[in-house]
Amino acid sequence: MKQAALGVAALWLLACGSPPPAAYTQQTEQAQAARVKGDHAAAARHYERAAALADEPRDADEARYRAADAYARAGELARAEALYQRLAAAGPDGERQARADFALADLLHRAGREPEAQAHLAAAIQRHPNSGLSRPALGRHLDYLREQGGSERVLAYLANEGRSFDSSELAETVAYRRARELDLLEKTAEARDAYLACASRFPYPRGAYWDDALFRAAEKELALDAPQRALAHLQRMLAEQESAVITGSYERARYAEAQLKIAEIYRDHLHDPARARRELRKVWQNHGKSRLVDDALFQEARLARDAGDAAGTCAPLAILVRQRPDSRYAACAHLLCATLAATSGECHDYIKRAAGLP
Repeated sequence: MKQAALGVAALWLLACGSPPPAAYTQQTEQAQAARVKGDHAAAARHYERAAALADEPRDADEARYRAADAYARAGELARAEALYQRLAAAGPDGERQARADFALADLLHRAGREPEAQAHLAAAIQRHPNSGLSRPALGRHLDYLREQGGSERVLAYLANEGRSFDSSELAETVAYRRARELDLLEKTAEARDAYLACASRFPYPRGAYWDDALFRAAEKELALDAPQRALAHLQRMLAEQESAVITGSYERARYAEAQLKIAEIYRDHLHDPARARRELRKVWQNHGKSRLVDDALFQEARLARDAGDAAGTCAPLAILVRQRPDSRYAACAHLLCATLAATSGECHDYIKRAAGLP
């Protein structure tokens, strides 16, 4: 134990220049021990003593923040609220100001003071738009507004309050959430335009909603009977993946889904099954780890069967059985391709019906 304490002190010396006072360290260790035992009230008192003993403001803020959290866990909400308010009112250099501000809103919610909690949450978002906590907080506040007055209330808030976030890290979230609310209201053309505006203003690679916005814009184009424009949005998305192959890129959540959607557009909207088969194969070729690979390969096999192409039917099924033996489609492969051996699993009736199998 003594060696561990010395190790902690050494780390503080390297990181900060000098360790905190021994009395501060002793109180925080006692607080942690009390928390492990589930005695959160005792932990809170130790943290408050530590705050009084700290040499550095940041250490005092950290101890008070932990004390507030411990009081909240102990059910002593008034004490927790007072500490969070003190931290939230600190100057801009306060280490725990933003976290305390949002934590206070959560505390008011827990206390059943929902209108007050939401008012405080909205104010905290305005005060700390660049905090990592602001995005989920905004989502919670918009959900509350929707419950109170529907999507129209949300759109009014985003139009009025959202302007103040234009130069902050919340700007993209505001743009995307506006598009989603228009979508919920079934304002299809307006939603499409808002999605495209979001994707253009916050492009790859920094745009967090970029791929989702383009995918949803493509869905709106299909609803507006514009499949070629839908293809253009999806191909725009996948072009970024292809351009980043040499330097390396993260697989965006919508990439495989976009490729599958391209194939479905050629099949269902443009009535080009041959092109659809080629696009379906790309799901496996370009997104081999996706959960959609087996769906795409099975759909390709069905299109080949419908075209009377026996070899083309068996080729994707052979890949499916080899690469995805646990797939729900693997047990059905031999029913479409006579040269494949039956597996130990059972081909479910709903797959047989959908594929027109006996």
